[in-house]
Amino acid sequence: MSLSAFALFALLFAASASDASTSASPAPESGAMAVRDAAQDKSQAPAPRRQAIDPASAALGAMMGVPVSPKSAADKATSQPQARDTQTPPLDCSTPRLAAETTFGWLSPRHHDPLKAAHCFVVGEDSEKKSQAELSHIASQLKALVEAKRVTIDFESLPDREDYVDVEGRARVELSEELPAVFLRRTSDGAWRLPSRSLKQVEVLYQNTLSFLTPEQMEMLPSFLHRTAFGVALWQYIALALIALLGLLLRKILFLLLNNRLERLALRFGKEWVKRFLDAIAAPVATLFMAALIALAYPQLRLPARVDALLDFALHAIIVFSCVWAFYRLADVFCDLLALRAKQTDSKLDDQLVPLVRRILKVAVVIIGVLFILQNLNVDIGSLLAGLGIGGIAVAMAAKDTISNFFGSVVIFADKPFQVGDWVVIDGAEGVVEAVGFRSTQVRTFYDSLITVPNSKVADAKVDNYGARRYRRITATLGISYDSTPEQVQAFVEGIRAILRANQFSRKDYYEIHFSGFGAYSLEIMLYFFLECPNWNIELRERHNIYLEIIRLAKALNIRFAYPTQTLHHEFVAVSGAARECPEIYSDAKMGDIVNAFAPSGNLSRPHGPHIAGGWDPNCPDPRPHAAPKQAS
Repeated sequence: MSLSAFALFALLFAASASDASTSASPAPESGAMAVRDAAQDKSQAPAPRRQAIDPASAALGAMMGVPVSPKSAADKATSQPQARDTQTPPLDCSTPRLAAETTFGWLSPRHHDPLKAAHCFVVGEDSEKKSQAELSHIASQLKALVEAKRVTIDFESLPDREDYVDVEGRARVELSEELPAVFLRRTSDGAWRLPSRSLKQVEVLYQNTLSFLTPEQMEMLPSFLHRTAFGVALWQYIALALIALLGLLLRKILFLLLNNRLERLALRFGKEWVKRFLDAIAAPVATLFMAALIALAYPQLRLPARVDALLDFALHAIIVFSCVWAFYRLADVFCDLLALRAKQTDSKLDDQLVPLVRRILKVAVVIIGVLFILQNLNVDIGSLLAGLGIGGIAVAMAAKDTISNFFGSVVIFADKPFQVGDWVVIDGAEGVVEAVGFRSTQVRTFYDSLITVPNSKVADAKVDNYGARRYRRITATLGISYDSTPEQVQAFVEGIRAILRANQFSRKDYYEIHFSGFGAYSLEIMLYFFLECPNWNIELRERHNIYLEIIRLAKALNIRFAYPTQTLHHEFVAVSGAARECPEIYSDAKMGDIVNAFAPSGNLSRPHGPHIAGGWDPNCPDPRPHAAPKQAS
């Protein structure tokens, strides 16, 4: 964070140079208080000359948080009003405005007279009377306090009536909402003065705010330390450098403590995530403490108002940056924990969701940090957000496709129609899901091209997810030769069922293996079964193994697979004119007996089909007489 210290010195130099550039013009009033020098004889006073506002000064005034008032453009540009060269402050306590002008006008550098500034102080209201020297000292303390706290006093808003009372009927006026303890009150003689209670509060606040160096101690410094460069004394430069170095040293010490002591404690208790948490916040927290130390120390230096305000803004920016930095790094720790949990789930879509959550969290942290910085710049966040809302309508109209794709991704992550690695068919695109983003889904085809499908179309399209199948269906038709006997056909069917029962990946509760028809050149055997396997590779391997077993079974049963053939029957006789041998033609009675034998209860009837080896039907026990129980895999 030496870069932060460098940035502080750069801002100090820029603000000091700006102060020096304005020194050629009439000297501004000291501090952040707004002082309007009113002439005692207002009727003869010349009208004040307004100075032109340069954009840089106006921006600087906004950065320092000075309220912008159309009544005082020059005040906005410099964060403090210009003193009138030809007029002297009043010595009048008849109204709250004149009393305030009397107090702060005589505290200005051009008309510096603390004793006259104390003209509107209460001196004999109670037993604790103050001497003129004490009142003069309190006036100086009030000036330093207002400068240190960068209090803005809008004199135009103060009442200019002698008989003024507030809404509660009190003759009391607060000089600024930032210093409610310092107020004016009408006394018994009709004058508006700072009461003794306010004077005591000035002393208390001064001790709490500016107790490092008193004016007397500063006067004791060597004369060469009072030399100024760009409006800042040499001793202030030295003190600011020492404060910055002390802050860097504190940051280094805290960083080592967090990385060593607490890390050992985390490892001792075996909490790896505690270690990662401390690693994430060590540097930001150390930087935050460094900025806090500088923020507490630099007001004691009594820097010029502009330099003071600019340093205050820089420190606020560093504090906000440290917080954003910490939460930015904690987002990585949190998302790493989510990634670990996602790996323990079966869904791969969770793994794809973690990077998106990481990105959203980081963007949200940065946006919040920017809003805090803008708030320190006195930007009206409410108006800004309202303007963004109005502009967002136009943006939404122009980017409706992008928005629809975003909501499509939300639907995908909510419904989870597929996950990364699934074989899907989406809107005519077939392949394996490779990535799911906020705008589109990427599908790797089987010819290795990459198809990008907008998420809005994915949300509306019919998604055929082959990867979500629990079972993979296998269908085939085997043709065996017509010279196969019924017993061979039955044995062949039962053998295929037994092969499926023996395969560890086949579905055991449902398969269909049957003699299904008479083909043009073969007896057709239907195969309809399922494999329970996680991917296509295992499906192909097990289908290969089952088909090899079927070939081996056919050879063992002397069954030939049929192929497209044509049989030509050529009849001939051995001797010319000899009678041709014909198959025996049964009588009607004999054919009737054969038919009746296949009827119910007939001696040739087998209505449930022949069983060569017990059938091997699905969900049936092992038909072997002494089969050992199946061992659980």
